[in-house]
Amino acid sequence: MIGYYPINPAGPASEDAFGPRFFKTRFYSWIRETCTTGDKTPVLEIMLTSGQVLDISHIVDLRDEYMLVSVFSDIRDCSKTYHTYVRYLTIYRINVLAEPQEDRPLGFNVKHEPLVITNGKKSPDLDEILAKRKAAEKAKAEPSAKKKK
Repeated sequence: MIGYYPINPAGPASEDAFGPRFFKTRFYSWIRETCTTGDKTPVLEIMLTSGQVLDISHIVDLRDEYMLVSVFSDIRDCSKTYHTYVRYLTIYRINVLAEPQEDRPLGFNVKHEPLVITNGKKSPDLDEILAKRKAAEKAKAEPSAKKKK
């Protein structure tokens, strides 16, 4: 029977296995290590309690009650994605796969750091992430500006 069931017998009774703490702490460092598969494409699937499976391109941001994810609608074209809000309570299972690049050229983007927002405020880590992104964007733009001169 499909429905919501608390699935974290080892943790506190009020915490879900796939709750915000899981995604804000352990998940991202773990998924980055797991997804270094060499010549294979990392694929992240999130199965919801409704039975729907989301093929995740990247996690956009993490909030206390839900997360915003980018989902592939066509795995052959990175531009064919959509954003959807997922309540942590609806996550039933997470699948991490490594597919051959010939079969699956696009997969989960481990380089895209999700924004972490707690109680409507950016976390201290978020400021560091944003600063790194701005520095990287500036570094990319500078060579283009030098070429024009």
